Amino acid sequence: MAQINVGGAPRTGPVRIVRMRIHPGPVADVPLTIAADLDPAPDREEWQWWREQLREWANVHSWSRSSTGLVSVQVEAPGDQVEVVARRLVTAVEEANAAYPERYAAWRQEHDARVAEERLRQQRRFAAQQAILDRVMDEYRSNQ
Repeated sequence: MAQINVGGAPRTGPVRIVRMRIHPGPVADVPLTIAADLDPAPDREEWQWWREQLREWANVHSWSRSSTGLVSVQVEAPGDQVEVVARRLVTAVEEANAAYPERYAAWRQEHDARVAEERLRQQRRFAAQQAILDRVMDEYRSNQ
């Protein structure tokens, strides 16, 4: 894998699944949850990219980070599809690793631009709402 500088720390190796385990549902009709531990864990800068990639390719529904820094992803699997879902997750991690060198830098730029645009929209919305509050307070003060 090509070295990519992410947040000052270059990624030099792929993310790998180091363990998978089953968490049974509370009742028979509820899907099982497959938890897969990733190592090395995607760093904070990469986190959202990996979330998007694995959600798209393997329908990962949740992520968690342990106190040791290990990241675990969870996917649901009907009892009769555990192998299919597990293989889909393995393939998703492999595909994300393969796409990373070519697509991450462009994705990061687009993501940062979207985040900045959303922050600007939010600041404008709050400024407009604050203007309303200021006007109400001005009216209130003038009526006293």
